[in-house]
Amino acid sequence: MAKKAQIVKPPKHGPWYKRMIQAIYADRMYFPLILPGFILIFLFSYLPMPGILLAFQNRSMASPNFFVNLFNPLAWTGFSHFMAYFQSPALWLTLRNTIGYNLIFLSLGLIGGVFVAIAASELWSKRRAKLYQSIAMFPAFLSWVIISYVLFSLLSPNYGVFNSILEFFGFEPVNWYMSDIAWAFLFPFLVLWKGVGIGSIYYFAAIAGIDQEMYESATIDGATRFKQIIHITLPMLKPTMIIMTILGLGGIIRTDFGLFYVATRQMGGGMLYNSAVTIDIYTYSMLTSSGNLSVGSAVGLFQSVVGLLMIIGVNAIIRKVDRESAVF
Repeated sequence: MAKKAQIVKPPKHGPWYKRMIQAIYADRMYFPLILPGFILIFLFSYLPMPGILLAFQNRSMASPNFFVNLFNPLAWTGFSHFMAYFQSPALWLTLRNTIGYNLIFLSLGLIGGVFVAIAASELWSKRRAKLYQSIAMFPAFLSWVIISYVLFSLLSPNYGVFNSILEFFGFEPVNWYMSDIAWAFLFPFLVLWKGVGIGSIYYFAAIAGIDQEMYESATIDGATRFKQIIHITLPMLKPTMIIMTILGLGGIIRTDFGLFYVATRQMGGGMLYNSAVTIDIYTYSMLTSSGNLSVGSAVGLFQSVVGLLMIIGVNAIIRKVDRESAVF
């Protein structure tokens, strides 16, 4: 008779380094599973970490001996690049657009993802549910370059489908690529259309893990499907919703460059600046105009620090309200 594998539990007492070594040894069988992810994180997250030094130096793409002088103390400029951004006239406009849009995107993604997941799980035909899920996820695999051409065929001032419809009913055509108000509503729609399918996967997986006996008991007690969703499905989805919200808030001052720059066909030739400029767009414009790598590094470091503080702060608030729902 085969023996069952014994789970080695690390001790709870003793020096911290011994407990850490013993804990690593106890979990050694899982290392091959995390090795690919660890390698990717090391290559793309930890290996480029010395690039943070660029935020405190004055470097351009044409700087000689770039890597040799990376640690040269004579190249340090302190926080001058941070102050240049904080004193820039575009500061409040970029912050308003970046944070405002991300809050809207996060809310729509949460509501839309939960709605699609619940709607798909309520279908009796599993084959039809998979078909609808595939249709909802398809836009996520389209690049913003392709979407930009589709949008141009719809919004073109001269040959666009929308303007043709307006002219057919006797209305004046609209130059969509000069309308800040139109794109302020179009950005959330594009994000919802493109990301709701992928966002619903997490919630659909959480719904699949709910104990079906809870629904059977509710049915015996006379609860309708709507009441079961309100009192069973949504409360069971709360931990997943909290985790996705915390992760979303961590990137609240980062935006999708393809959405704001490519989909607008380079921001409508400059006419959509007020509605489309974000921190990432501003950083890119500064890089292309001056070739200064340090400005982009400073703004990127600022975004990362704010994202980290947002995750820690939101998680601390959740720990006080509902400790079991906190990430850490």
